[in-house]
Amino acid sequence: GLHGSQNVPARALADEVVNRVAAGEVIHRPASALKEILENSLDAGATSIVVTVKDGGNKLLQVTDNGCGIREADLPILCERHTTSKLSKFEDLSAMSTFGFRGEALASISFVANLTVTTMTRGATHALKASYCDGALVGAGARPCAGNPGTTITVENLFYNVPTRRKALKSPGEEFAKVLDVMQRYAASRTDVAFTCRKHGEARPSLHCAVTPNRIDRMRAIYGSQVARELTPMTLSHSAKADAPGDDDGDAAGGDGDRAAEFTVDALVSTAGYHSRRTTFILFINHRLVECAPLRRACEAVYSAILPKAEKPFAYLSLELPPHTLDVNVHPTKREVAFLRQDEVVERVQRALERRLVEANGGRTFAVGAVAGTEVDEALGEDSGSRRSARQSLLPGASRPGATRGRVERDDGDRGDDDDRGDDDDGTAGDGSEQTPLASGRNKRSRPLTAREKAGGEHRMVRTDATLAAGSLDQFFHANARDANAERARLDEARREARARRYAAWGGAGVDDEEAELRGYDVGDVGDSGPETSPELPDGETTELTSVRELWSEIAANAHVALQRVLRGLTLVGCADERRGLWLLQHGTKLFMVRVNRLARDLFYQRVVARFGRHPCRALAEPAPVAALVRMALDDEEVPEGAEKEKAEEAKEKIANAAAALVAEKAEMLREYFGVDVDQRARALVGLPVLCEGHEPNLARLPEFCLSLAHKVNWEEEKPCFETCARSIASFYSGHDDDDDEEENVVPPGEAVA
Repeated sequence: GLHGSQNVPARALADEVVNRVAAGEVIHRPASALKEILENSLDAGATSIVVTVKDGGNKLLQVTDNGCGIREADLPILCERHTTSKLSKFEDLSAMSTFGFRGEALASISFVANLTVTTMTRGATHALKASYCDGALVGAGARPCAGNPGTTITVENLFYNVPTRRKALKSPGEEFAKVLDVMQRYAASRTDVAFTCRKHGEARPSLHCAVTPNRIDRMRAIYGSQVARELTPMTLSHSAKADAPGDDDGDAAGGDGDRAAEFTVDALVSTAGYHSRRTTFILFINHRLVECAPLRRACEAVYSAILPKAEKPFAYLSLELPPHTLDVNVHPTKREVAFLRQDEVVERVQRALERRLVEANGGRTFAVGAVAGTEVDEALGEDSGSRRSARQSLLPGASRPGATRGRVERDDGDRGDDDDRGDDDDGTAGDGSEQTPLASGRNKRSRPLTAREKAGGEHRMVRTDATLAAGSLDQFFHANARDANAERARLDEARREARARRYAAWGGAGVDDEEAELRGYDVGDVGDSGPETSPELPDGETTELTSVRELWSEIAANAHVALQRVLRGLTLVGCADERRGLWLLQHGTKLFMVRVNRLARDLFYQRVVARFGRHPCRALAEPAPVAALVRMALDDEEVPEGAEKEKAEEAKEKIANAAAALVAEKAEMLREYFGVDVDQRARALVGLPVLCEGHEPNLARLPEFCLSLAHKVNWEEEKPCFETCARSIASFYSGHDDDDDEEENVVPPGEAVA
């Protein structure tokens, strides 16, 4: 070639250069290294895979499986390029059933990282440990060591010798998110394999999926119950024999054209009720995690017709094709594959998805409340443009609202032509009172349309003014709940008046029941019991303890004035991301996004301190043994098999009993100061405080709460004890742990939210 103005002769590149260039094509980041190792583990028949990650995989990426292991004779050549046991001749690619076939994965990793392999075959007396660098075995060879059947591959200091690639990596948090995404996708596909992924040094895994025969259960374990609830199964099977003999596409693929159209699809797709700002599209073709842009675009086109503009779908598709119609050797990282008659397969999958979503749409339900028609008329107006803005799109083939109430409505196509006529939707004199017979294509009405019928149903009405009573969220609560709240408010008012008259007669305003009893006053029962019978004291003044007064002073000193103003005058808009706890609030002309769980945690902490010693206690339906609850919290932490597991189980039992003894020892203080009622004899939790009337904590978090009382509360000093105990209670009631992210509570929607 030419270099400057001089001719430079061609020469063969050094092996080191060739190997590093090849490694750069296969290993782009920690997630791509994990994908290659995961596929090797699955090829080895593993039923359990555990991944440990440090600094997003840059410092450490360790994959442990219980597969068949690696033979001792294969260890010296394990990391040599193009060394594999899965392929012997080129023709084998036409019937490839394993993930790997090139023999480049471990070789590529060894050229850009420190690679260590610990393996033990079944029936072996010990494991073997070997280290590799630049594709070669380091040292005298494999060394005997203790181990479990299977293989552990440890990748350290990724790209230590490629500084440009190392600097191009994202932050550890972003790289870990990519690693976790790879784990989640394989876990969604292989329900017969248990997957665990955790950060190095953390006891609780970020992902833990046990073996399950039900894919919906696996999706629930990976993405949460809110996602799994909105998924619906879709299956499709097609064979070449189903085509007509005169099919024009029958010979499109030469001699194998008839068989090329054979495929099956097993999928889980989201319905119209799924809400997300990001598309999740998981595609496996013959159990390979791949990408197919035409298929993805076809699915997104179906959803674009039924979802609001900002909403995105979730789709998991497993496509099975005859191996001889699939070419797996078209991409360096095997991220893409090529298969025959792709357009036909994509079209059939798209039509099947449309049919499935139409069927799923028939089962949608809407929870609505009574809305005053006159005020909605004012909000929507009588012009056709307002009515069109109040409508929502329906799936093709779905019935119109009101069709089951004895009326037949026209479909969307008919309505679209008539919208421009204003109120004269039916071609009559505007009041809709005259109709042609049903046989002529018009339905007969005996009265004018109401506002909700014009809008297409109650669930289609739009709140245009938050100040209107009919458009407020309060109107959508059940009437009996509102009546109950009103009745409770009247009773509270009557009790306050009775207490005021009683203490006025004593001549001692501000005197509580205990002091009044000491003075000889007759403390009668006016329908209340417990701390609520005493006169209401200002927040922060319910006790004379200096430490509590100091905590309240710190809260008052750190109060954010602007945030207080926002919260006092806010208008609730709605939920932005229920899974992450993000809600939208409006104040004035500004829109705020709030982490509601963290906001609730701070609120409950302030309530615990503000009403210190005055918290009512509500009894649990059944006593909950503290030791059993702590043991449940400790059981979330995995322990190794064998003798170490027995020691760990013994340690858990000791910790649980010690925690129960400590909580029982502090029972009197917990009951008096915080309203946490513990039975000292039974060492059982029997009551919880009422921090906010109408709010009940998630009792599923009781194990973590009891564990935090024993291990997160400083029982040695008074002020730290009260503070840490209050924070443990607040975390329990809010469902938000103190060690979660520490970002701002309220941020404008335009800013990044992690």
